[in-house]
Amino acid sequence: MTAAPEIITANAGKLVVRLHKTLYPLDVIYGAAYIFIEKAYVLLGREGENYFVEMAAKDASITEAGLRVIAGEFSNELLSQALRRRITKENKNILETIVSQALAGATGAMVPSAFEDDEDDDLDFLDDPLGIAVPWEERFKKRGTAPAKPGPDAERIPGPGDSGGFKPTEEG
Repeated sequence: MTAAPEIITANAGKLVVRLHKTLYPLDVIYGAAYIFIEKAYVLLGREGENYFVEMAAKDASITEAGLRVIAGEFSNELLSQALRRRITKENKNILETIVSQALAGATGAMVPSAFEDDEDDDLDFLDDPLGIAVPWEERFKKRGTAPAKPGPDAERIPGPGDSGGFKPTEEG
């Protein structure tokens, strides 16, 4: 058993790598293979204690040296995926706590103590110093202003692009 991925073949635009299943869990291999689906067609297989990853380059002009570079990149990606898996496992409880608190907060089930009502809080959601919540009709009614007269665009002759033959002038 070798510790590193072993290149079985690297020719004719095809690369076959052998991985021992005790060193690389299947989800780590899936993660690494997914990264390479833009560069190559990836096939996975298993025989006994080994997984086999077959990659056929999408670029037909790739050489054997290029395939060996891909094998090295794949090995690095396997390590990256294995580390991600380990970190996720180690932080599982923290991640679950964060997600559950976020979901509970979104449903209103939890109210942090910083947002609870305080007696000395002088802000009120009904205060409207800018008059934003005042309806349009009430705002103009209070001022006693009449609606504005139609502007210069309303006095033009309707053209073929006008909808419904709008005529702003009074006909008597």
